[in-house]
Amino acid sequence: MDFHVFDIFPILLFFVSIFGIIISTNVVKTIVLIVLMQSAVILFWLGVGSRFGVHPPIFEYFAYVADPDAIADPLPQALMLTAIIIGIAVTAISITMLNSLFRKYRTVQWLAMHDAALVDEQKNIK
Repeated sequence: MDFHVFDIFPILLFFVSIFGIIISTNVVKTIVLIVLMQSAVILFWLGVGSRFGVHPPIFEYFAYVADPDAIADPLPQALMLTAIIIGIAVTAISITMLNSLFRKYRTVQWLAMHDAALVDEQKNIK
C-alpha cells in the first residue's frame, strides 16, 4: 500500500475529531465530532481503495490491463457502503438519545446531565 499526500487529511481529521470528543462539554458537539470521525475513516478507506492509474474492476478493462495490480480493489468501497449505513444508524440513535436526555434534564451539557443524574439517584435512594 502506497502512502499519498491525500491520506494526510483523513488522518488529521480523525485525530482532531478524537481530540474534540475528549474536550467537548456539549452533547451536540460530541455527536457532530463522532460523525466527522466516521467520515474521516470512510475517506481514508475510499482513498486506499482507489488510487491514480488504477482501473475499475469491470470485465471490459481486464483485456486492456496487463498488470493485475493496476485494477482497483472493490472490497474497501463495498465495506465503506456498509460503514455509511452504520454511521447513519449511529447518528440517528445518538440524536434520539439526546432528545430523551434533553427532555429529562433540560440541558445538553455533559456535566450538568451528570450532576442532575446524581441528584436523581440520591432522591431514589432516600
